[in-house]
Amino acid sequence: MPRLAAEKRSLERFLGLLLEREVCPYCAGSLLSSLDRRVSSWILGHAVLALEAEAGGERGKKASSGLRGSCSVCGGEVPSALPELVSDLLQGLSEYEFETFKGGAVLPPHVHEAHDEVRASLGIWTAESPKVTLSRMADDVVSTITGARIDPVRPDLVGLLDLWRGEVRITVNPVYLAGRYLKLARGISQARWLCPSCGGRGCEECGWTGYRYADSVEALIGEVAKRAFQAEDYHIHAAGREDVDARMLGTGRPFVLEVVRPRKRRVDLAELQEEINRSAEEKVAVVGLRYAEPSLIRTLKEGAPETRKVYRALVEVEGGVTDDELKRLEAELEGATIDQRTPTRVLRRRSDLLRRKRVYGVTTRRIDDRTFEMIVECDGGLYVKELVSGDEGRTRPSVASILGKKAFCRELDVMAVLTPRA
Repeated sequence: MPRLAAEKRSLERFLGLLLEREVCPYCAGSLLSSLDRRVSSWILGHAVLALEAEAGGERGKKASSGLRGSCSVCGGEVPSALPELVSDLLQGLSEYEFETFKGGAVLPPHVHEAHDEVRASLGIWTAESPKVTLSRMADDVVSTITGARIDPVRPDLVGLLDLWRGEVRITVNPVYLAGRYLKLARGISQARWLCPSCGGRGCEECGWTGYRYADSVEALIGEVAKRAFQAEDYHIHAAGREDVDARMLGTGRPFVLEVVRPRKRRVDLAELQEEINRSAEEKVAVVGLRYAEPSLIRTLKEGAPETRKVYRALVEVEGGVTDDELKRLEAELEGATIDQRTPTRVLRRRSDLLRRKRVYGVTTRRIDDRTFEMIVECDGGLYVKELVSGDEGRTRPSVASILGKKAFCRELDVMAVLTPRA
């Protein structure tokens, strides 16, 4: 059946229905949706009923009754519940700063069933789901009153009118901040690490903080951002991580901070970065803070195989080390492929896997007879402490295996994270 003929027949059948039964504007708009795509279906429903009411007659009486909220399709539930729910939605939204919005709706199953029955029995081809009609109504009302732009892909806020449960639910999408962080002190974890003894509740072992380590990069950055955005929580996502006792120096490590349920969405990031760096008291510093898309998190993770890192290790050798041995060490490690099983120190939380990583360059500098500094450029994911010690043969070759002596990493710093995509 040609489209125009189908639409004409659908309208005729709806008007025939209106001779016998009341229909509210929302159900009318849902049934006649495709008659005019230039306007939202709920507005179309009002317009059709208003024209019929003005025309008078039996159909006009039913239309007038429908405009007042009577409906044989939804039982009057939709027009009865909407005013209060829309008011609650606008009240809830007033607590948040937002530029984009998307509405949604949940209806009782029997309302959907009633719509399906009418469409099927009358052969109406112009209908859409009633929840789509109400979603568009929410979009129109919020956009008109607040000036927000409707974004169906990634809105700042999603407002759900739940007519089944009689409530409004607002979903606040996170704000994402990107930058690079430097960790200037040792003994700081990257993420908040709950105390294993109390699970975060607080106990004597953790000093009643709930955390294994007093400070974390995540908290030193996130707490300041949480206050600025009036948020509920935060999560850090980074391009790898350094050990708790290692510093992150150089140009810093790329990261994304996910700010959870923010009431504010726009703050001066230059001021925020300054406040983070001031309050961190030279433990952590942030550079290049900017707004980001959530897809950057995936980019950081997917870029891990392409990432190279530059480390500075302070190495102590049992029995001492000579200049000739250091030259041999540089020659044998440069360009070497390292076979490394998961280090014994992290086996309790990591699978026992064999990793194959490459060392691209090594330079050394003597400190004293037993100690030297080693600069290593290597693939991301290579455990450098075990590259030094050999981890009882689980990492080969290693500094220890090349020198034929026990070697230990006394200090470790990450000097650069060379991430091509970040």
